[in-house]
Amino acid sequence: MNLEKYKIPMAELSSSTKESIQQKIQYCEFLGYEHANKIHKKKKFSIGICRNSRGAALVTCITKMPEVTPKMIDWWFGWHISESERYRLWHPRDHISSELKVDNLNFPTDKEKYIHLDSYVSEYIGEELNSLCISFVEPEEFGFPKLDPDKETAICAHVKDLNRNVSIGSLTHLVTKTPSGSIMQSSFWLGMNPYHTNSFINFIVRPIINLRIIKLILLPDQLTYDLLKHCAEEMSHLAKILPQLYNDV
Repeated sequence: MNLEKYKIPMAELSSSTKESIQQKIQYCEFLGYEHANKIHKKKKFSIGICRNSRGAALVTCITKMPEVTPKMIDWWFGWHISESERYRLWHPRDHISSELKVDNLNFPTDKEKYIHLDSYVSEYIGEELNSLCISFVEPEEFGFPKLDPDKETAICAHVKDLNRNVSIGSLTHLVTKTPSGSIMQSSFWLGMNPYHTNSFINFIVRPIINLRIIKLILLPDQLTYDLLKHCAEEMSHLAKILPQLYNDV
C-alpha cells in the first residue's frame, strides 16, 4: 500500500495545549498503573506532570480526536507496529523505526494483533534517541473492567529501555467515544518500580535505582516535559490521518 498521501506535515499544537504542557510540575502522591481506571475516571483528569515523594513521575495528557472511534485506535495499534513506515506516520519527526519479532498478519482480531506482543521501537523523546520495547498487555492488568468496544478501548503496556536493559515505566491510552469522535486520556508512569532485566544485575542495582536521588537523575524533569509534548504531538497528528487511513485500508 502506498502511504504517501498520509505523510502530511505536523501542525503546531494549539495554544491551550502548549500552555498546559508548560505548567509547573506538581508534587503529590498518585496511584500506580494497576489503578489506571480510577485515575482516568476522575473528573479532574487533566494535562500535567506529577512527582511523588519517591521521585517517580506521572505524566498525563488529553487529546481530542474528531471522527476517530475506539475501534480505529485498536486497529491502528495492531496495524502500525509491524512496519517502520507506518510507525513514522504517527510522528514524522520523532519516530524512526518499529519492529515485531512475530508475524501478526493472520491474527484474527485487531486487539490480538498487539496485545501480548512486544513492539521494538526507536524514537526521539526530546533530544534523546531511545531504543524501547513496548509490551502490550490486557487492560484488566491496569484495573480496567471489560470495556464495550463500541464505546471505549484502553491501550496498556509496559516499557523497557533497551539501551540500559531497565524497565522504566508503564502507559495507558483510554479512548472514549464522544458525539464528534473520541477523547483520548493518556498516562505514563515513570520510575514507579524500575528493575534491570538481568536478574543477577537486578539484585545488585535495584536498591540503588529505586533511590529517590537516582530516579531524579535518571528521570529528570526535562524528560517528563519532553514526553508530555511528544504525546500531545503524536496523538494530535494521529487524529488527523487516522479516519481516512482506516477507511482506505
